Amino acid sequence: MTNITFSVDDDIHKKMKEHPEIKWTEILRQSITNYLKKVEEIDELSIEVFRKRLDPKLLSKIEELNEQDEILFYKKVKKKEHERLNRLQELERGKEG
Repeated sequence: MTNITFSVDDDIHKKMKEHPEIKWTEILRQSITNYLKKVEEIDELSIEVFRKRLDPKLLSKIEELNEQDEILFYKKVKKKEHERLNRLQELERGKEG
């Protein structure tokens, strides 16, 4: 197993010390694992599954695209979804702080 080091604000560290019964490394491990599952789910989402999730109006517009443009659109959407996950994570950190 690999060890990593991370930083937290002093006030968060103080609050963590108030709860020695909590295994903080396990909390971090689970959090990282769950986040990676979300990211991998986006990465593995096939075009077919993606198309099924779309609003019918948007799907009809996409169907007008040629195959290459549709793939480019799909890649852009995946990138936007990654950005959305990052923003959500940033918002969560803002709530905690």
